[in-house]
Amino acid sequence: DIPGEDGTSKLAENLALGEITPAQCWHAAQAEWERGNPGAEIFRKELVWREFAYHLLHHTPQILTQNWKPDWDAFPWSEDASSAKFTAWKTGRTGLEFIDAAMRELYVTGTMHNRGRMIVASYLTKHLMTHWRLGQAWFEDCLIDWDPASNAMGWQWAAGSGPDAAPYFRVFNPETQIEKFDPDRRYRKMWIAEGQANPPPSAQQYFEAVPRSWGLSAQNAYPAPIVSAKDGRDIALSSYKTRDF
Repeated sequence: DIPGEDGTSKLAENLALGEITPAQCWHAAQAEWERGNPGAEIFRKELVWREFAYHLLHHTPQILTQNWKPDWDAFPWSEDASSAKFTAWKTGRTGLEFIDAAMRELYVTGTMHNRGRMIVASYLTKHLMTHWRLGQAWFEDCLIDWDPASNAMGWQWAAGSGPDAAPYFRVFNPETQIEKFDPDRRYRKMWIAEGQANPPPSAQQYFEAVPRSWGLSAQNAYPAPIVSAKDGRDIALSSYKTRDF
């Protein structure tokens, strides 16, 4: 849960490419659990989520392209990939540090911490009222561990249109999330160069990696939020009240 720590297995790419099997990972984790490693239980749960995504894909293949819950088909998400809001999101310039740090990590490394994936997906679909398919496509374009089943399930889980037992009106607050999971600002400093006198190489690499047409520089002022955490939540909840789910 702590994106600034090196606390994940980094096996998602290997699993996605078929270089290792879920069964191998499961049995290795089982052995660690029997030896008393407390991290093994969470690791196995994440493997189960991955297998559940393929269970859904097998039985409901429309999850890749359509709302898993058809009641969401008429929801007024924006599908404008050229909009200013979507552009700010994908370029890591929303003005919300957790969103921007995670999106920059994605562009530089081709990966993103799982906590970040949940927060950026919630922000796009709820605060920015943008269709999950646009985020799904951007992840497909950028992730080196892209997996069709997990990507689709994750995006629909965040958007509220998928097979999730939690209420669809759950809206993550990116400001409280970053304070909770990055209290020492390690993750933010790692990826956001603006405002730092001596930003680390990781933060500067983002500006080296992005297309010149984006016109970004580490010397730019950090943007004000395009949609604040509070305003975005209000927008989402107001929109949900007008729908009959």
